[in-house]
Amino acid sequence: MSFDIVDIVKSMDAGSVSLQLALQCAPVIAGMKISNLLTISAKKIGDLSEILEHTGLSFRIIYPGKKRLVILVYREGELRKYLNYAKVKAFISECGYEHTDINKIFPRFVRNYISYMENKKNFPHELGLLLGYPIEDVEGFIRNNGKNYLHSGYWKVYKDAETKIRLFKDYEKVQTEMVRLLYEGEDIAGIIDSYSNIGHYGEKKTVQMICA
Repeated sequence: MSFDIVDIVKSMDAGSVSLQLALQCAPVIAGMKISNLLTISAKKIGDLSEILEHTGLSFRIIYPGKKRLVILVYREGELRKYLNYAKVKAFISECGYEHTDINKIFPRFVRNYISYMENKKNFPHELGLLLGYPIEDVEGFIRNNGKNYLHSGYWKVYKDAETKIRLFKDYEKVQTEMVRLLYEGEDIAGIIDSYSNIGHYGEKKTVQMICA
């Protein structure tokens, strides 16, 4: 975020689900990314459900903390397509999953993620795929134990850094744009709807680039 946006955020309600969606999930709202993680107060889950109803965005709680929840906000159709790419399916299988259907993946993944969060070991690398990260970067992260990356942004990059750096900058631009709209009085449901209607960045193009 740019300096002026940091100042704007400081003046806003940090506990607002609308603001946290803009800060943490702008790329998926704009159709630039398949999914994003969202961390919010457990007391705010009703607000999230109300906001995302009828938006085309889905969500799953992947870590039910007593005070804070970790949630996957995603575009279901695009996530299903991504998980069916040959290399992605092979990786999912290597992680011990018999199916790539998200309804069958999620229960096991949630157990794995809860175990990681509570025991701080055995990180579930399949999370990278649920977040739509390029398979080459997920595999590169594993091979290098998170080191020797070409660039670190929304994820650690191990191939085609220039393209992904440009993509990260686009993510930041749309994040800034959404925060400004909220600050100027727009509501998050209207922002989500406007991005859906105008196809601001074109999710098909983005997904194809990531899966290439």
